[in-house]
Amino acid sequence: MGLRDLALALLLIGGLPVAFRRPFIGALVFVWLGMMNPQRYTWGFAYDFPWSKLYAAVIFAGVLASKDEILWKDSIQRYRIMLLIVAWAAITTVFALEPGRAMNKFVDVVKIQLMCLVTLALLTDRARITALLIVMTLSVAFFGTKGGVFTIAHGGEFKVWGPEDSAIRDNNHLATGLVMLLPLLYWLSTIMRRWWLRLAVLGSLLLCAVSVFGSHSRGAFLAVAAMSLFFLVKSDRKLLAIPLIAVGMVASVFVMPEQYWERIETIQTYQDDPSATGRINTWTTAFRIANDRITGGGYEYYSPRSFARYAPNPEAVHSAHSIFFQALGEHGWPGLLLFLAFWLGVWWQCGRARKELPAGPEHDSMRLLLRMIQVSLVGYAVGGAFVNIGNWDFPYYLAIIVLAVRRLSATADLPEPIAQRAESARPTVVFGNVRLH
Repeated sequence: MGLRDLALALLLIGGLPVAFRRPFIGALVFVWLGMMNPQRYTWGFAYDFPWSKLYAAVIFAGVLASKDEILWKDSIQRYRIMLLIVAWAAITTVFALEPGRAMNKFVDVVKIQLMCLVTLALLTDRARITALLIVMTLSVAFFGTKGGVFTIAHGGEFKVWGPEDSAIRDNNHLATGLVMLLPLLYWLSTIMRRWWLRLAVLGSLLLCAVSVFGSHSRGAFLAVAAMSLFFLVKSDRKLLAIPLIAVGMVASVFVMPEQYWERIETIQTYQDDPSATGRINTWTTAFRIANDRITGGGYEYYSPRSFARYAPNPEAVHSAHSIFFQALGEHGWPGLLLFLAFWLGVWWQCGRARKELPAGPEHDSMRLLLRMIQVSLVGYAVGGAFVNIGNWDFPYYLAIIVLAVRRLSATADLPEPIAQRAESARPTVVFGNVRLH
């Protein structure tokens, strides 16, 4: 047993009673485990121990035993399209081309979506929304910050990879995740009260931007370009936003070697690139499966047997390499329509929540957050068009944050909710600038 295994085990086991008594704190730990995968930095029993499942079980038990307000009915109503997607996925799993692999993936997806629903029900005030943003954002920013330092130290010659056995292990997947992260880090920098914390977050933002280039991902390059333009439009602090984008671009030009820019230029000649033609092959495969089977191929249909039946080039067996063709191939046309309906609904909810927030400077932070989430979703849509991260937890936690802000905007429960409970006898957990009761 290594020291890392022992330290992590003591930390997580010691946190179980807290997770039972305070389910939202447990939900934050669950998000940390899913986003950062700290167990992958151990080498003993802790590496493969099912920490997330253990915490999920304790959180569910704590929720059932809790006497605090848990917004089940409202959360189910707001999350209904995703629940329809899960129900449809259950049907497509029954008729999957690779039943065993599909069932394993379906169980993972159900776990993620159930925890998203539970977390949404626990997001009862602004402090909890902010705490969730901090945990999920900094958990992924850890890899971007580390990757940015690595890229600078090695002159951009080597690719930056994500954590082992995670949805963002691949360099392209990590790059898309980091692209989504940039506007959220920008928002975090605006709410930090201490100057050194603000500088630390902005430094992490710039290193994450460098790490995106260090991934050598052409899809992420396109996502950065599209998102940067939208970022300028959505940001109400352009005097800060413009220098940040300029510094990130200039730094990348000086850091990245010539062969990187030669790779980026191949976007214009995709027909001569094996990677691009491989993507087109998998997209065509997904299209043919959806046209042949209303239920699609089910999760993880990517096998020689399936490609021999549907692919133009049966020898090139790859995953869908696109969140849109992933939904189409795995769940057919109904699955793709539900997927698009969900994310278009999240986008619409962002706009509605901004309009419904009461007037006043105390709500400016939430308005900016909603704008930055829309910027992040642009990165998800453009970068995700070339990678297979349709089931990654991160964007779905963003979605429930939008739904929670919309819920709170209708009740005007956003300005300093903690003050309303200042006389509470319950203990307070301090998390950065956020206090959780």
